[in-house]
Amino acid sequence: MAKSAKVSPSSTPAGEQLILVSTNPNKGIEAERILGVPLLRVSIALPEIQAATVEDVTRYKLEVAKTKGYKRLVVEDVALGFDELGHFPGVYVRWLLEAAGGKGLAAIAYALNNRSARAQCCVGYWDGSEVKLFVGETTGEILVQPRGERHFGWDAWFVPEGSKKTFAEMTAEEKDAVSHRGRAYRKLAEHLRASAPSSGRS
Repeated sequence: MAKSAKVSPSSTPAGEQLILVSTNPNKGIEAERILGVPLLRVSIALPEIQAATVEDVTRYKLEVAKTKGYKRLVVEDVALGFDELGHFPGVYVRWLLEAAGGKGLAAIAYALNNRSARAQCCVGYWDGSEVKLFVGETTGEILVQPRGERHFGWDAWFVPEGSKKTFAEMTAEEKDAVSHRGRAYRKLAEHLRASAPSSGRS
């Protein structure tokens, strides 16, 4: 099983703690666990524009977050959609969940012959001078009946490809290894390690 990439302390200089802008504490818990460094979660509701891609939504959210005066900012957005429906609801899955919960996804799945789906997470990072986007993707299937207790959002309805478990039936480590969020944040972790000042002597 793949392991979460960890960021060394040198990647997060004193006074420049990574700040995750999100109103969802569960996202903060997962992001911190995957990165392996403390995150300061700032609960600010960022506008989510009607856009075609998760990258567009994330970039806009990051531009708004930058106006709050923070540095070393992290934001994210998630999309989930059915292959048969051209990746609908996609970036609008949040509104579907708010209106109908996971049962809304299940109702769509029940009406489809093909319940294959694709989950995406885009993590946006602002280091004070440059914007970087990191996308993680996981394919799988949406269930009609939920399974599992460890979850938030639609975890209990999604079975990733190659697994018999829903995200909600997995341990935290199992989920991080295959989830769209885990893959996106590992890319951020790799970027932070690669861009960290070297502490070695020549």
